Amino acid sequence: MDNLKNIFARNCELRRIDKPTAKTFLDAYHRLGDTTCRYRYGLFTRRTTGAGETSMPAGTLVAVSTFSNARRWQKGECVVSSYEWIRYASIDGVRVVGGMGKLLQAFIDDVRPDDIMSYADAGWPDGGDAYRALGFVEEARVERAGRVNIKYRKKISR
Repeated sequence: MDNLKNIFARNCELRRIDKPTAKTFLDAYHRLGDTTCRYRYGLFTRRTTGAGETSMPAGTLVAVSTFSNARRWQKGECVVSSYEWIRYASIDGVRVVGGMGKLLQAFIDDVRPDDIMSYADAGWPDGGDAYRALGFVEEARVERAGRVNIKYRKKISR
């Protein structure tokens, strides 16, 4: 059993956030820190429903996701707009249940991408289980600087 505290995404408010807010949060809570991105989203606590959920002050930023600008290419008669999900992080010791899905769906609703790709470190215990649960499919394994990353892609149907 892990020692993570749960916060439920359904009890959080989702907002677009500015660059300084994302940078501060990612530098504190993502092992690779901040990086260049185009879109930034945050989940802020709004309420708690009690059982199984830790209590945090309302308005606490508990999770952040960032996404790239579009990379476009011609595929047959269509232009494909692909984006990269660059970062996801939550506060240390906190699992935001449903947080990745809520942040991803907000990005999809706002931007309307054709597909989204991302990488997961193959050395991490989950190996990208969260991506698979969100409908991403493993596309390749990429080795850089002695680390193996799994490349995932999610095609968005309309």
